[in-house]
Amino acid sequence: MVRLARCTLPLLLLAGTASAGTAQDHRCLSGGRNDSIHLEWRWLEDGQADVRYAGHHERLLLRRVSMETTVLAEDRPYQFDSVWEERINGRLNGRYLLSTQGALVLDLSYERTRDGRRTTFHDDVEAWQEDGCHWPGREVA
Repeated sequence: MVRLARCTLPLLLLAGTASAGTAQDHRCLSGGRNDSIHLEWRWLEDGQADVRYAGHHERLLLRRVSMETTVLAEDRPYQFDSVWEERINGRLNGRYLLSTQGALVLDLSYERTRDGRRTTFHDDVEAWQEDGCHWPGREVA
């Protein structure tokens, strides 16, 4: 395993061709106790991302603050480990720790600033629809 220095490549490259409206521009994830928390992660064209939780209309803009690239094998996609900050009214609310390899989300966790509580999420492919994420009874509006 070879670790590379922090990388400034846009995260969009991690998701393949992640331009607006393509099949690769968002992910549906579930986590928390009994997978009761659902969120839609969306990569934006400007290298930023946002999230929207099921049952909520607003999107929370995220800012990437770090990224580390790991070469696992020369013939495989690189692994990207990044940290994204969520700010509400200018104050740091929490951080998302994202690990991807190619188009796969290997790991996503959210750490709340106030108390350090961490929630782990996993890819929820059954919720994925071309127009966004759909969880029965818990739609992202």
